[in-house]
Amino acid sequence: MANASIKIDTRAIQKQLSDMAKQIPFATATALNSIAFDVMRKENDSMAEIFDNPRPFTQRATQVEKKASKTDLTAVVSLRPAQERYLLPYEEGGQHATSGNAGKLLVPVDGPVDRYGQIPKGMIARLMQRPDVFAGTIKGIEGIWQRPASGNQRNGGKGVKGRLSTLGTKKTGLSLLYAWRENKSVNKSLGFVDRARKIIEASSPQALQAAIQKAIRTAR
Repeated sequence: MANASIKIDTRAIQKQLSDMAKQIPFATATALNSIAFDVMRKENDSMAEIFDNPRPFTQRATQVEKKASKTDLTAVVSLRPAQERYLLPYEEGGQHATSGNAGKLLVPVDGPVDRYGQIPKGMIARLMQRPDVFAGTIKGIEGIWQRPASGNQRNGGKGVKGRLSTLGTKKTGLSLLYAWRENKSVNKSLGFVDRARKIIEASSPQALQAAIQKAIRTAR
């Protein structure tokens, strides 16, 4: 029987495999960052589904706090500190986040609100600079009040202008702009962590495949 001997030079293959091994950390970091930004976008998109007409500030609450690198294969997605302060109760449970006035909530009554139905930033400070606005408790109602305008009346006298409102059983010209209400537990769930886990599970296979293909293309 004739014998045949075949030799194959595997050095090129070994080098290619070695080069690919070097690309594994790059591919892993690429996949992690792709998944992290996917989580960020979808967490932010969910704000409009959870809350009624949320401010853009709330819809930008999620951030990629830390990107992964070849030497540190960790990506961190988190809530931005300013938004976390008032969103955390929706994740962990408890009462609405408050500041000042013994933990009570300041809610609009007849005072100015923005198009999202919330008190505009700096509005209270601006109103309190007006001589006709004051903070106090009237008939047991604690809040921000506006005194009535006064001037000439139809009968020639001076007094309150405009229509009087009813406070309790008495007519008054005072307008309740904002009222302090007792705090209460939140009635919505953010589901931040659970949603992130589901997004990671769904996104990982495609992100890993895309990262490996990119690593192959860019291998040197």
